[in-house]
Amino acid sequence: MFIKVSKSIIENILSNCINFTEKKDNSQITSHIYIEATDKLILKATDKEFGIKFEDNTTEIITQGKATINGKKFYDIIKSLNDDFINIEVDENLATISQNHSIYKLPIFDANEYPEFPNIQNFQKIDIDYIEFIQSLKKVFPVIDSNNPKYELNGALLDINENNLNIVATDTKRLAVYNINQTSKKEFQIIIPRKAIAEIRKLFLDNFTIYIDEINLVIKTKNITFFTQLINGKFPDYKRIIPNEYKEIISISKNYLLKAIKRINIISEEIKFTINKNNILLESITGESLEAKTDFEINSNLDNFTFAVNSKFLLDFLNVVDEENINLCLNEENIPFTIKSNNFQTIIMPLSI
Repeated sequence: MFIKVSKSIIENILSNCINFTEKKDNSQITSHIYIEATDKLILKATDKEFGIKFEDNTTEIITQGKATINGKKFYDIIKSLNDDFINIEVDENLATISQNHSIYKLPIFDANEYPEFPNIQNFQKIDIDYIEFIQSLKKVFPVIDSNNPKYELNGALLDINENNLNIVATDTKRLAVYNINQTSKKEFQIIIPRKAIAEIRKLFLDNFTIYIDEINLVIKTKNITFFTQLINGKFPDYKRIIPNEYKEIISISKNYLLKAIKRINIISEEIKFTINKNNILLESITGESLEAKTDFEINSNLDNFTFAVNSKFLLDFLNVVDEENINLCLNEENIPFTIKSNNFQTIIMPLSI
C-alpha cells in the first residue's frame, strides 16, 4: 500500500478515531487503527464495544493495500508533521510515514485479524429527526450515571412508543426525560452507553440515519459509520416517577434563576428555596457561620413553601435549555419537584433540611 494524503484530512480523521482505540494494552490489535486503500481511503478504530469508520475520496491511492498502525503513535506522528502532504507506505512488516526529511517506521499487525463492524443488512431503521435526536442527547447527558453498579443506569434509554419517543436518563437522584412527538409502528426500548453518547454528540452535526438490532446501534452518514453495543439490561419504569399533575406551576426567568444560584454557590452548592406569593428566596445551607441570601420577584399562589436542592442538578438543566422562561412544578415540600422547558423535563429529589 502506498498513499499520499493531506495532513489536515488524516489528522482530523485520527483525532476522531483515537478515542475508540484500546489504551491500556498495546499488544491488542484494538490499540491499532485500521487503514485500507482501495478506490478510496478507509480508516477504522474500535475497542470492540464501539467503533468508528471514516471514508475519504480525496486521498491519492498509488498502490492498494491494508494494514493496522498503533493509534497513539500514528496520531502523534501526524500531528508533529508540517501542513503538507504525507506519504504512508506499507510493506509486509512495517508502515513507513514520511514527509520531506522526516521518516517514521512502525510495526503493523495483520489487518485481516481486525474486528469486523456490524452488518446492518438485517437492522431496523429508526426514523427520527437528527437535529432533535442530538439535542435530546445533549440535554439528558449530564444526568446519565457514569459508574453505577446497575449497569443499565450508565446509559440513556431510547423508548419508542406508538405516538412518541422518549430519551431518558437517571442517576437515581434525578430523572431527565426529553419527549419527541412522532409515530412508530413498532414499540421497543434500547439503552445507549454513556461513552457512546459522548462521541455521538461530537461526531454528528449533519443528517444521518440510525439502525438498530438487539445488540448494536449504528449511525451512518455518507462518509462516517459509527456503532456501539447496547447495554443489556432493564431500565427502571421511569413513567411511574413522573407526576400526572401539580398543585403549583410557576414560570421563572432562566437568567434570573441562574444568576441567583451562582451567587449562592460562592458559599454553598446546597441551597434552600423559599417560595412566597411575590418572590423566591435562595439561601445557602452550611454548617458554618458563612451565609448567602438572594431573591427575585415571581408570581405564585404559595406562601413560605420551602425545599432544598443540590444546585448542580438545577444548573445542569438550565445550562442546556434555550428558552427564556422555565416552569417550576411543585406538589408537596418533601417530595420530588419538576423543572420543565418545552418537551424537556427533569424530576429532582430534594435534600432533607
